[in-house]
Amino acid sequence: MRPEGMRSLHIGLALRMAGRALRRAPGNSALAVSILALGLAAPATFFSLLVGAIRPLPVPEGNRIVRMEVIQPSGGGQAGVVRLADLELLRGGSGLQGLGAFRPFGGTMVDPDRAAARFAGASLTADVLPLLRVSPVTGRIPGPGEERTTVILGYSLWQETYGGDPGALGRVVELNGESRTIVGIMPEGFGFPFNQNTWVVLPVDAGDPEPVELVGRLADEANLEGVGAELAGRWSRGDPLRAEAERGALLSVEPYTGSRGEGGEAVAFIGLVLVAIALLLIACANVANLLLVRATERVRALGIQAALGAGRGQVGAQLLLEAMLLALMGGVLGLVLADAAVDAIQQGLAAEHFGYFWMRMAVDGRVVAFMAALVAGTALTAGTLPVLRVWGVDVQQVLKQEGSAGGMGKSGAWSRVFITAQLGLSCAALVAAGLSARSLSVSRGFGGDLLPREVIVASVDPSESTADHDQTVAMLDARLAAIPEVSASAVAIGAPGYFEPYSRFALDGVTYERDEDRPGTSYNAVTPGYFALFGIEVRAGRRLASSDRRESLPVAVVSESFAREFSPDRELVGRTVSLASDSDPPRWFTIVGVVTDVDVGGGDRVRKARVYLPLAQVEVEGVGLLARTRGDVTVLAGALREAVARVDSSIPLWGVRTLHDAHAYMTRVPRAMGGMALGGGASGLLVAAVGLYGLLAFRVRQRRRELGICLALGANGRRLAGQTLVFALSQVIPALIVGLLVAWLIAPLLGAVLIGLDPRGLGTYAGVAAAFLGVTLLASAIPSLRAARVDPAEVLRGN
Repeated sequence: MRPEGMRSLHIGLALRMAGRALRRAPGNSALAVSILALGLAAPATFFSLLVGAIRPLPVPEGNRIVRMEVIQPSGGGQAGVVRLADLELLRGGSGLQGLGAFRPFGGTMVDPDRAAARFAGASLTADVLPLLRVSPVTGRIPGPGEERTTVILGYSLWQETYGGDPGALGRVVELNGESRTIVGIMPEGFGFPFNQNTWVVLPVDAGDPEPVELVGRLADEANLEGVGAELAGRWSRGDPLRAEAERGALLSVEPYTGSRGEGGEAVAFIGLVLVAIALLLIACANVANLLLVRATERVRALGIQAALGAGRGQVGAQLLLEAMLLALMGGVLGLVLADAAVDAIQQGLAAEHFGYFWMRMAVDGRVVAFMAALVAGTALTAGTLPVLRVWGVDVQQVLKQEGSAGGMGKSGAWSRVFITAQLGLSCAALVAAGLSARSLSVSRGFGGDLLPREVIVASVDPSESTADHDQTVAMLDARLAAIPEVSASAVAIGAPGYFEPYSRFALDGVTYERDEDRPGTSYNAVTPGYFALFGIEVRAGRRLASSDRRESLPVAVVSESFAREFSPDRELVGRTVSLASDSDPPRWFTIVGVVTDVDVGGGDRVRKARVYLPLAQVEVEGVGLLARTRGDVTVLAGALREAVARVDSSIPLWGVRTLHDAHAYMTRVPRAMGGMALGGGASGLLVAAVGLYGLLAFRVRQRRRELGICLALGANGRRLAGQTLVFALSQVIPALIVGLLVAWLIAPLLGAVLIGLDPRGLGTYAGVAAAFLGVTLLASAIPSLRAARVDPAEVLRGN
């Protein structure tokens, strides 16, 4: 047989024996796979975030779309100014298939038959859409001479304003006061250059002084370095034509998405990936301990294989293949977990939170390739220690020694220190996970007593109307109440738990040495219907009324919690209060009533103290429309737009959503971070438990001969098992103390992402301590039972 055939035979035999060894210990194998899956899922998840932040533009061959970045060295490395005159200077190079310019802008779009809409737009030179190779899904791209008369809408704006009606094409609208005809609708998800939903053609005028950004497409055979050198030379030749302060700037060509934010997104996500890989290394160390325990139990059998002619390479290959099989299974399960985590993060965070339209997280080919590299590294990392230990065994000594673990050495102090440190970190992480779990539970009930699925909220800006502001608000309030589907309505700055302002305040009769000494409260400026909308009842005095107008005495109504917290011993009706954020100097409002609290859920620490002011007596621009529906909220959304358009079609309306969705939007970041913290803490606890189990199992295996002799001499098995448990507690209790102390010190940093919870609440810490001790008992149970059940006769015979 040829040497290649012999090697194939040996590898096949080693693979079969590795698979057989894993099947003989299914529980141990399943535990190792679970640990590796958790360890591999974390870096894969964060790598998908990294890839999602810097993925190429979602256009044909988006990886060839580039941008020109100009830096002014004399300005401390700040961005230089690019104008349309520079576009003509840079055109004509061989390295680009196309070069264009764009300029973001925003404003209000007005259709006389519909409520006005806010938009984020961009002016694009005629080259941009062709070089992006993107066409409207319906309609066309404007032609020459239509630069100042046409507009293309984004898919989302088309759906929001026209309900997807194809008849929108050809309609004349006003964009910031300019009449334009809608000629096209772009595909769903397209938002070039950042997150835009409206586009107009930018005329190329060399005398245009306003800054622009440049975008191009690399030619088929071109590369960044060559194109950058060519365009840098063209740029420098234009220096004599620029103002003196703008000369000397340097131009470079960068991938369009990769250079956004000066790499800030990439740096942040790379940091997360590195942290996750550090956790993976801990998981690998624990799996290595498990494999070492398995190798210890099989060292006599491996020694016999070596005595029968199996070389060091074949024995090592068998152990490495075991690690590889475990890593492969862990990688597959890790990909499943990562995909679920990515989907949860993607669904949990609002789309607008991601910043750029191309950002999309997914477990794609690059993530799978990254996982494959991690799996290979994991197998080598977890499998090397057992191989080195087995290679260090003296075969003759193993065959002669009575104990089957002979020659495998002892677990050193470093191993115990490593496990203790790992347990301490896991304890601190578990506290964060426990707080996050409680916060998530609270967030699910946020707004539960407000009928949030029946209340719809929307934002409008009455200041865009040409009519009197107070009159416009009154008309909006009346139109809202007249909608047949509406059972109660109001106009206000915000809704309970949604965009309510917060301000320091002062009460008459109370002296404050400094402004910082003034207490704070939530407040709202509302129309009278607000109280009926949310079932707020009067406890003393009266509600706000329609007679409370701008020229009337400034008045306020406060909640019961406000009265209890800030004036428990004195009647509030008749006193005056001023809000620091109301005006400068502050005005004093006479308190005319005390009303019941609005319970938005969110735990005991959510603010319930509120001050209500008449909307007519407060200077505001944007306000919210609030309505409770008798039927389908989707029907109400359309009726709401129609009502605003009837008052004044120039008033923009946006952010139409149910109060339930509004609360979900407000809590999206704490919920997403809480979910990740919960998963990370639970995973850390499991990994730490496996590390403790591996340490204890190895210790029992090393002491097997000693334990057998003790039992033969009459020692009590339960007592020996208790010694193993005491050893486990000696590892865990110091780690528990350190972990809880670390968590206590850093807990205030979690306050920003906890909804209505005290980050130092003793209940969470006590629960974590109990859970940790419980896991310790579980991790030490099997090694303790093994210690108690050692067969003295078998040990003394050398088996």
